[in-house]
Amino acid sequence: MTHRIVVVGHGMVAHRFVAELAAHQLPGLAVTVLGDEPQAAYNRILLPDVLSGRLDLTGLTLPEVRGTRVHAGVRATAIDRVRRVVTDATGIDHPFDTLVLATGAAPVFPTIEGLKDPQGHPMPDVTALRTWADAQHIRAAAEDGASVVVLGGGLLGIEAAVALRRAGSRVTVIHRGVAPLDRQFDPLSGRIVAASLADHGVAVLTDCRVAGVERRWNHSLTSLRLTDDRRIEADLVVVAIGVEPRIALAVGAELAVRRGLLVDAECRTDDPDIHAIGDCAQTGRGCQGLVGPGWEQARVLAHHLAERIGGRRRPRPTLGFDGGVVRLKADGIEAVSMGEFPVDEFALRAPRVLGLVDAAGRRRVRIAVADGVLVGATCVGDPQAAADLTVAFDARTPVPDDPAALLARPLAGAAPAASVLELPDEAVVCRCNAVSKGTIAAAVGEGASTHQAVAEATRASTGCGSCTGDVCRLIETLIAARVEENPPGELPDEGAAVA
Repeated sequence: MTHRIVVVGHGMVAHRFVAELAAHQLPGLAVTVLGDEPQAAYNRILLPDVLSGRLDLTGLTLPEVRGTRVHAGVRATAIDRVRRVVTDATGIDHPFDTLVLATGAAPVFPTIEGLKDPQGHPMPDVTALRTWADAQHIRAAAEDGASVVVLGGGLLGIEAAVALRRAGSRVTVIHRGVAPLDRQFDPLSGRIVAASLADHGVAVLTDCRVAGVERRWNHSLTSLRLTDDRRIEADLVVVAIGVEPRIALAVGAELAVRRGLLVDAECRTDDPDIHAIGDCAQTGRGCQGLVGPGWEQARVLAHHLAERIGGRRRPRPTLGFDGGVVRLKADGIEAVSMGEFPVDEFALRAPRVLGLVDAAGRRRVRIAVADGVLVGATCVGDPQAAADLTVAFDARTPVPDDPAALLARPLAGAAPAASVLELPDEAVVCRCNAVSKGTIAAAVGEGASTHQAVAEATRASTGCGSCTGDVCRLIETLIAARVEENPPGELPDEGAAVA
């Protein structure tokens, strides 16, 4: 008997769920995907690279999952829980036995007069960076020399600002907080990031708000007016102040919601046949707004459905995402945050916090140590220290008696790893997908000889893409080592008898 699974949404989390489910090789499945966007599934995290011209849609597109029927550009409009069907915008019903909602999140736009038209839609010169269409719109509008204002100094806002500057635009970031990246970094680290942005030609205005928008007689944008009456020239506004879960379908179906769709540990809503994953789902950890937790939910749900539909117990998946490491992906600016810091570092038995500041060198390292291991760290402007601290954090490497040694030599007692080649096999190379060096080496050993082949076999570098260089270097070195061990003409005869 066929089991019908309908997936609403075709973003990175939905694609990962379908791929995870396909890996279980369950017979009798009919999987249908409804996606709002007309494109195939693509890597949304790398959209800032589209602004600078580094990537196009082909470079973002995720591999097709065989056996899945995808309706691209078809929006789901209603869920009938009694009839067990999803109706799309064309009026067609899609029956389901299991429904998976992966509707994602929508960008939040500030309530500032002049940013939206009378119907409540953003004006043509105001946009978010959430979809491929957004990226295309921004790239076309931010022609060489255009003045662009980015509202929001979080990760996406900073990444977009740097990409736009590299594309030739004049860029100003306006942030309400005291420093950029204040959700992930301490204020001093944020100030170092702001200084680095200024070095790259990006102006950063903090602790300020937009009071209004000024336009010409033909409604084209001229500038943004701040509450202190300063005016910032602008031809385009890119909004990156946050997102909100897309739950309209769930509300219409009277499913339990708060900020997002309420789900349990197996991603079930209050209807046992309806599940939710990704940005639209609200777990005990809240609405994460990151792709890593969404991928974790995709693995858990695929495993749960494989057990339920397949009728037999299966090994529990290894949930490699710890939610503890955040990395800024902006050319020329290295910033990484991991773990947690105490609210009051002077409190009794609080983790020990130490820091190094090199303002002129645009460098800042801050660590927290408890019970002899690294429990938190931020690093700006020092890629080597960031890499070594990440290894120490992942592996829970014992720290020296004086943790100050970590600031200058993160892996105390041993020479810092010069590159990914010197990491142990268990070290994680691709954090987004929890892929270790050993897993990549095994894929190369089984015949994967290119970056694309390794990515398809292990998913390494298919997330944020920041590990791509390391993965490629590792592949090249492993292949070179195999050739050195087995020079041409000296390879064993596979048909020879083995004594």
